[in-house]
Amino acid sequence: MDLPTSTLFHRFERATYTLAQALVAFGGLCLVVASALTALSIVGGLAIRPLPGEIEVVEILCGLAVFAFLPYCQLKRGHVGVDILISAFGPKAMNWTQLIGDGIIAVLIGLVTWRHVIGTLDKFGNGETTPLLLFPVWWGFAVGAVLLIANLFVCLFIIFADIRDIRDRRTIVASLGAH
Repeated sequence: MDLPTSTLFHRFERATYTLAQALVAFGGLCLVVASALTALSIVGGLAIRPLPGEIEVVEILCGLAVFAFLPYCQLKRGHVGVDILISAFGPKAMNWTQLIGDGIIAVLIGLVTWRHVIGTLDKFGNGETTPLLLFPVWWGFAVGAVLLIANLFVCLFIIFADIRDIRDRRTIVASLGAH
């Protein structure tokens, strides 16, 4: 009975890592394109004129990059943690506080995602566009919503991984000074 659960969890783990890595590549691509547009606009400004609307596109791409990097950050436990006090209580306390912290992050990401989806629907409904290029604003919000949903998927995986590690008596995060 334990083998199918293990196999299912490993598939979930592979899918989560693949998703997070693909989103990092997407976020990196967004930043490369934003950098190229900025460079072209600067060079164009020196030679002829800057690219019209470049700032609008760069803003969208940088926002999407941030959302794309969040799942990888969560997967690698890159969020800020203060373990000085808890580490004195040993690995069991560290594991439980890690699980609680990961649950809190999941709830907060869930709230942000919920409100972001509502904002996306509002932008879609009111037909707002960017000032210069007149791009519809909703599509950037929609991509951001998909990225936030992917982050929720990663948060769910992290919580399941925490529970598995606590059940198997493994240390989730090494305490300070331990390698």
